Amino acid sequence: MKNFLLAGVLSAFSVMGAVGIMAPSKATGDSLPVGTIIAWGGPAASVPANWMLCNGKALSRTVYMELFAAIGASWGSAGDKFNLPDLRGRFLRGEDAGTGRDPDVRKRAPSCPGGSSMGVGSVQADSLQNHTHDQSPHSHYYSYFIAFPDIADTGSGLLVPGGSSSNFSTSADSATLRGAAQYGTKSRVTAGEESRPKNAAVNFIIKVK
Repeated sequence: MKNFLLAGVLSAFSVMGAVGIMAPSKATGDSLPVGTIIAWGGPAASVPANWMLCNGKALSRTVYMELFAAIGASWGSAGDKFNLPDLRGRFLRGEDAGTGRDPDVRKRAPSCPGGSSMGVGSVQADSLQNHTHDQSPHSHYYSYFIAFPDIADTGSGLLVPGGSSSNFSTSADSATLRGAAQYGTKSRVTAGEESRPKNAAVNFIIKVK
């Protein structure tokens, strides 16, 4: 009988121990504060409970009071609604916070109407940094041909030839190019519609409850 009771007690403690081991794992996931943003490696249809896609959706301030208390109207707002972050197709960047690491911080803009124009929630368009190009002295040689119909001179009986060609050349000293520039050139190798690093797509999600 004593052995049976002892076995029962040990069995109970074993179960409690297993629960104690598993509980912290669950608590760790639940301990993330509302407003936390993480990268989700799954499709939009399988976002975990209490999380939402960072797609700019407008939510009720009263229904999602805790989330609104965490992120406020930084990502946009209108009336009694506020917006989730819209991180679709965007990279994330730490707020400058006076460090000077974002030299165009004053050119940032709200991600949605009513949102923050600087700091958390603000966005920037793509940009190419001002830079210089140094070129050594060189020359260019051009050749062209202009075609036009034969024209008879009835007075002299002469004909103007049906075409004319000419050559000319230009040269340039060392020059520097600075400022914004636009190029229409396309390449089959690495050129595209934007400047970007190598990347992989994920869904950014935010904890809402």
